[in-house]
Amino acid sequence: MLWECPVFAVFPGDEVFLRMRLRWFDVACDQNGTALVEFTFVLPVVLFLLLGMLQFGIIFYNYVLVTRAAVIGARTLSISRLDLHAYTDVESTITQATSNIPSSSLTITMSVNGTACSSNSGCQAALQNAHNAFAVPPQPVSVTVSYSCSSTSIVPAYLINLTGICPLRTTMQAAVE
Repeated sequence: MLWECPVFAVFPGDEVFLRMRLRWFDVACDQNGTALVEFTFVLPVVLFLLLGMLQFGIIFYNYVLVTRAAVIGARTLSISRLDLHAYTDVESTITQATSNIPSSSLTITMSVNGTACSSNSGCQAALQNAHNAFAVPPQPVSVTVSYSCSSTSIVPAYLINLTGICPLRTTMQAAVE
């Protein structure tokens, strides 16, 4: 026991004062409820740390999904020079790779040798031209996948600032084959 309640000597005529002092020290020595008070101080901090770790895990998982989707998309675009539906095939491949992320919050940008391609015919023509150039090193394709992760926040916006983290954006390059 860290602290002992004091014991007082009784002096004549001091009984009322002594009873008041003893009652005061009984209340002060009573440790019922101290665990509850300590728990109420510690609980918000522990919950905030727990929710913060969970939020970080969700954002990191989404980052891995977006990065993997960009890698798969760049690889798919780089080998799609003979595909008539290269643009839509790459978009569907990226959407399938990010199946746990709502596709409405994804932004997909593709380019071949720095020239943006935004249609099937445009991508196929750019891929054919890049392949027929026989450039050394081969001309690159680039796929950028961006995800605005504001919808996945479990911590209220006034407690956490995701401005520097979101949107998650990854760009991958591959050589035209």
